[in-house]
Amino acid sequence: MMAYHISLVNTDKKDISSKLIINKEKFREFLFREFNMKEELNENRVLEFYYDKNDPSFTIFYTEGIEGEYYINTTDDKHIEKLISIAEKLNDGTRVRGDEGETYNSLEDTYIHSDDEYLFKNITKEKWFYFFRNPSIKIGVVIGIIVCFIQILFFK
Repeated sequence: MMAYHISLVNTDKKDISSKLIINKEKFREFLFREFNMKEELNENRVLEFYYDKNDPSFTIFYTEGIEGEYYINTTDDKHIEKLISIAEKLNDGTRVRGDEGETYNSLEDTYIHSDDEYLFKNITKEKWFYFFRNPSIKIGVVIGIIVCFIQILFFK
């Protein structure tokens, strides 16, 4: 079974500086204090992930380059529920977003957040269009067409 990519995000643009997930150090302290978590650092002392001391399988990763986005990869409903409880405890507009753009109020209650509607629209656009975004596929199609023309013109 493939794991779901579940993100902890805050897309609310009002008073950004007060959002804990925007400030790595404050968010770190929050996780340690409120959720009994520890951190794993790499050899350069850079954050690899946070994990629950009591359940090391619950691991929160940080996405470098996307400020303020943390995520889990899981198939375990308990882990998703725990991420939802973290968002609720933050109580600042932070929410849990699934890998299909859905926002979780609970495991049973999901919706498309207004800030994520563009993601949903892109997902449901004509699928063939996204197939041709890959440059390798474009080149393969062009070469295939050229080969067909050569066969038609020269090898009847």
